[in-house]
Amino acid sequence: MGMIPQSFIADLLNRVDIVDVVGQHVKLKKAGANYQGLCPFHQEKSPSFSVSATKQFYHCFGCGAHGSAIGFLMEYSGLGYVETIEELARSAGLTVPREERTANDVARQQQALALSEVMGLAADWYKTQLKAAPRAIEYLKSRGLTGEVAKRYSLGYAPDGWQGLEAVFGSYTDDATAKPLLEGGLLIQSEASESNQTARRYDRFRDRVMFPIRNHKGQVIGFGGRILDQGEPKYLNSPETPLFSKGNTLYGLFEARQAIRAQEYVLVCEGYMDVVALAQLGFPNAVATLGTACTANHVRMLLRQTDRIVFAFDGDAAGQRAAQRALEACLPLMSDDKEIRFLFLPTEHDPDSYVRAYGAPAFEKAIKEATSFSGFFFKIVSEGHDLTTPEGRAQTHHAAKPLFLSMAPIALRSQMLREVAIRTSSTAAELEAFCGLTVAPAVRSSNAAQGASAAPTATGVRAQSSTWQPGKGYSKKPAAPVIPPPNAPMDLAEQILRVLIQFPHLGRGLNSDQRQLVLAAAEQRSPNALMLMTDLIKQCDQLDLSLNASAAEPTIGAGAFALFQEQLSRSELASMYEVLRKRVMESDLDAAGAAADLDGALKKLNLLQLKNEMTAITQRISSGDASDADRARYRELGERLKFS
Repeated sequence: MGMIPQSFIADLLNRVDIVDVVGQHVKLKKAGANYQGLCPFHQEKSPSFSVSATKQFYHCFGCGAHGSAIGFLMEYSGLGYVETIEELARSAGLTVPREERTANDVARQQQALALSEVMGLAADWYKTQLKAAPRAIEYLKSRGLTGEVAKRYSLGYAPDGWQGLEAVFGSYTDDATAKPLLEGGLLIQSEASESNQTARRYDRFRDRVMFPIRNHKGQVIGFGGRILDQGEPKYLNSPETPLFSKGNTLYGLFEARQAIRAQEYVLVCEGYMDVVALAQLGFPNAVATLGTACTANHVRMLLRQTDRIVFAFDGDAAGQRAAQRALEACLPLMSDDKEIRFLFLPTEHDPDSYVRAYGAPAFEKAIKEATSFSGFFFKIVSEGHDLTTPEGRAQTHHAAKPLFLSMAPIALRSQMLREVAIRTSSTAAELEAFCGLTVAPAVRSSNAAQGASAAPTATGVRAQSSTWQPGKGYSKKPAAPVIPPPNAPMDLAEQILRVLIQFPHLGRGLNSDQRQLVLAAAEQRSPNALMLMTDLIKQCDQLDLSLNASAAEPTIGAGAFALFQEQLSRSELASMYEVLRKRVMESDLDAAGAAADLDGALKKLNLLQLKNEMTAITQRISSGDASDADRARYRELGERLKFS
């Protein structure tokens, strides 16, 4: 079976009505240009779920869930990507075409199917082995686990042997049998040696309680194994495989989804046993990272389930480091309607032992009193710095700068910045300028310029008080007046960003001169704006918008918008695109209007560029530094500006 062409997917999204698709599952009401309803992906009392008929896109302003009709059905119904497209195509009376696939495409699909089947069969076998393993059962009972919880998380046992899985799959000496087992991380293959010319294959997991790791569909994609007795490593994880990536997976999330929405928060722990034990003790809304630092993808997955996250870490140095990495992962994704806290337990306790020692009410109290996001932020940036000295305060500013730059310009950032400024005897404006969160003036004031030597500014205009001549000292010629160049309005950069995120074909159509103009405007606005504009243009270039090979014009409808947003969601700047996408969800801008807006913005930027150049030449003429070429260019610019 061949690949589904992207052009067909764009056409399909243009033909189906996302309002009808979503409306079959969510009660929608007209609200301005869009439709609103209660989000089906998190619990809420007031509607924050918006569906745009013009963009064929949905976005929840509460949990951040967003996507096309395809994405909605996948998320809501649990259908696979291909199955969803086929379902939508049937509803639109279309037949799904297929493109010939390369041998690599076929191989990748077959590999994924083979691995998925293998992992499921292995999980079933480990589960049956647990029933005949008294030591493993006794260990689980000693941790207070019942059969009900063990069943819920599909716990199993890997026997203490080297070829246990041969009972399910056959001999490991058969390369065809061993290949998917090796690729899935269930087997280890030793290196051949002089004494043993044949590579040895054996089970990765032996004499361990097994914790299956599931994806959002409930499919087993990896395992964690806990040793029963003493030994290292205590916990052993599946390696990275085509199915399993630690940075994109959270243990227990599939099992905890309903509880998270019911409890309205998620508890993030460090290990498998923490999750299972907490579920047994009345906290089924717990998940765990998989032996790796919390990533932005982890946070993004959690915020799609709930607005509140509580990280639970040990109070030792390792726990503090893990918490700091979690905070850094959260920074780009923070918004004013989210709540993130950090719970640090005494060093002698993990969540399981704490609940058993002090009871569930005490643990609930500890969760409610956990350190706030801002409180932990202040601790990180000021730790080890003496705030009574200028050096200590400067070090605190230095530590805070990259963290502030990672945050979107939300109210919380402003509040935290103001708090740091107060604690370091500074002003918010000083700290803002130090962190590069505001644009410094391009030209110094006349008072600041007095007595200063000539120096190029950000615009290339030289501020100068008197002229130095070699061998003559300062001339008596009066200082040339400082002529501030015109600045581009700050909203031009954002206007262009809003146009390009909605109509990527316009971004792809920018020539090299126009790209320089928009990047310069973005740079003047802020470092984040420059970063976003640079990446957005790159993303526009990467999207295939043609309906087919012979199409003269690109697809510019809602299908293109929806596909483009899915692409941006996979970008490293996904959190910044999320903020920008929120600002355009209510926009009713059409393709013609967008093209006109972009053209107008480019003309303004070009005009400002010419005026800036003329201002710089005027400054050189006034100071006596102008060349004949400068004067010729000045006359040329005068003529061009006369008719602009």
